[in-house]
Amino acid sequence: MFNNIFEELINKKYSVLLGLIVFVILALQGISNFRFDASSETLVLDNDESFNVYEEVNEKFGTSDFVIVAAQSQDLFSEKKLSELQVLKEKIEKIPEIESVISILDAPIFMQPKVSLFKSASNDKYLLQDEIDLKLAQEEFASSPIFSELVLSKNGSVTAFQINLIAQDDYTDTIREIRKILDNNQDFNLYLAGPAMIVVDTINYIKSDVFNFGFLTLIIFSLLLLLFLRSIWITFVIMANASLVVFFTLSLLGINDWPISIVSSNFIALLLISSIAISVHIVVKLQDDLAENRSAALAFSQILVPCFYAALTTMVGFASLVLSDIKPVIDFGKMMAVGVSINLLTSFIVIPIANAFKPLITNFKTNISQYFINNISLPLKSFFEKYSIVGSLALIPVFIYLSMQLKVENKFIDYFNENTEIYQGMSLIDRELGGTTPIDIVLTLPEEEIIIDEDDFFFSEDSEVATYWWREKNMELLKSLKNSIDDVSGVGKVLSIANGAEFAENLNNGFPIGEAGLVFLKNSLLENDQAKQIVDEYLSEDERSTRISLRTVDSMDGLSRNELLNEINAVLSAQLEGSDVSFYVSGLGVLYNNLLQSLFSSQIKTFGVVFGAIFFMLLLLFRSAWVAFSIILVPSIAVGLVLSMMSVFSIPLDIMTITIASICIGMSVDYSIHFSWKYLRNKERIADYYDQTILSTGRAILITGTTIILGFAVFIFSNFNPTVLFGILSAIAICVSMLLSMLTLPRFLNLNAK
Repeated sequence: MFNNIFEELINKKYSVLLGLIVFVILALQGISNFRFDASSETLVLDNDESFNVYEEVNEKFGTSDFVIVAAQSQDLFSEKKLSELQVLKEKIEKIPEIESVISILDAPIFMQPKVSLFKSASNDKYLLQDEIDLKLAQEEFASSPIFSELVLSKNGSVTAFQINLIAQDDYTDTIREIRKILDNNQDFNLYLAGPAMIVVDTINYIKSDVFNFGFLTLIIFSLLLLLFLRSIWITFVIMANASLVVFFTLSLLGINDWPISIVSSNFIALLLISSIAISVHIVVKLQDDLAENRSAALAFSQILVPCFYAALTTMVGFASLVLSDIKPVIDFGKMMAVGVSINLLTSFIVIPIANAFKPLITNFKTNISQYFINNISLPLKSFFEKYSIVGSLALIPVFIYLSMQLKVENKFIDYFNENTEIYQGMSLIDRELGGTTPIDIVLTLPEEEIIIDEDDFFFSEDSEVATYWWREKNMELLKSLKNSIDDVSGVGKVLSIANGAEFAENLNNGFPIGEAGLVFLKNSLLENDQAKQIVDEYLSEDERSTRISLRTVDSMDGLSRNELLNEINAVLSAQLEGSDVSFYVSGLGVLYNNLLQSLFSSQIKTFGVVFGAIFFMLLLLFRSAWVAFSIILVPSIAVGLVLSMMSVFSIPLDIMTITIASICIGMSVDYSIHFSWKYLRNKERIADYYDQTILSTGRAILITGTTIILGFAVFIFSNFNPTVLFGILSAIAICVSMLLSMLTLPRFLNLNAK
């Protein structure tokens, strides 16, 4: 049946070629719509209730996404530098997507001169607006409960702009405009940080690596294929086919508005190597059959079966990622499943018609497979005959144990090299300005009835009674909670209305201010527009709920986001036990942690389904449970080895490294199916079946594996650490899969006949 289809395809090569050209033209529309998704929603769980809570908090307190600009200078508190800060602030405020900019220029100064608490309301002064001693102002801000590590570092050399952003799905353009202003400024050492910037910059690094290293990798792949296949025409066809597969897939993603996110960033590289692998298998099979005077159509129809099952098992492996609770992981699985299916279809159209125009044969054959037999297989033959089966089975529990020790963490700062500007900026802001990733704690008091005693001698129409969090006992509780959270390792700046109360106590010479002082703080000290804007972000409209905001020090060695959140929850539970105060913890830090904690469980769940589905399909193909088990052992060991190495070398499982396991399964299954298919067929009809399998299918595996391994080596030069890890771990996974398929798998397959 398939033989006739390929005969028809070859006979109508001009019509098929014209059809391909038409498809390419139509696909151009989809390519123009293809995009990267830099929104923070790509870093949350699908249907995560915490995300709804996060949005409710933002709406309730009027908070927004923000970025921080750190300006560093030794003579920061000079008229010249402050004026330059003002100019910089005004330029940033002109960007349409900026809601507001809070800086040291907006912070009130109350200590010049120092007066009593109840006279301080009319004693506020501002930098560049009033006559003040700049040195004393610097000291006041550096020691302020509110402004220290918020707008000024404790050593007084780094100041910060908190740039509040108007809500958008993608902040790429806004971050670009801010960077333009910063790049044109020569007055300060300027650094940008914050959650919105991290997502945008991560995508930008990925884009850069995709285009720069992607192009370089294509060149390396082409040169290596040329070296192994000794034919410019064959190399061109394989690379053209790979390019078409990527092109058609990206077009389909564009048509369906299916963007690539941080998690699916390796998608193009995976599709490329998958396409090269299937192309080389087809070409090697074609060359072997043509050398024995068999028809090209017959060669294509015979190689279709193992290619189909290899593609199908790979598709199932990636499609199983939809079982994950992580939206970007689900999308990645769908993309790869679609891409692999397009790869199979395109390869069995492009390569047959290319061969019809000019045969994909060469007079030179690389001796890579013979080299493998002479220098690797024969010297290690006795060792693998004795120990491969026992050793493989013994390694499985070891790999399971080590894999269970994998750490789950996602520190964005570790994505970048220490010599990069983004790393230095994030590190500076972590050290000097209170941390990076925000976490919110919302505390709510029960509704209370306000009773005013009109017979009170001091009562008047203008009197106001302290309510909710402005009551002294509640404020003391809030201060205690803030201080306890401040002591948690990994927590940076902690801010709430309690900081305002502590500030008022400083004005009151360190003495408690009581409820009268709290009412004064609320109605006088915090009455101006700038103060109200800040207070509104920490107190709900009815004043029953208050917010404690904190930022985590992401650059801290040994930071565990999950342990930090557990400790914060423990502090809150212990101190609020027996009280009528309810609480919940929210923020991007919580969303990231939920994502991380789901990574490991989703991987385990996914592995079970993947291997179960692959085993069932192998059973259908080979009609033998032992053969199916033997083949599935290869990806099991490859995945186990890579995950164990990550565990041993303390490489955490995060939103980037989670894709490595899928790569291991995809490539391992591909190699082991092709090898087993040819090996078992040769075993039935020839004596030197092992050597002949290595010289045919083994040659395709060696060419593909060696090409990909050496091509991925270029990724070690990236400044983006996930790209480096992707290159190294993928190369190891492919190397292990290649060797297991040709050295260990035959020993297991031989047992099937006994």
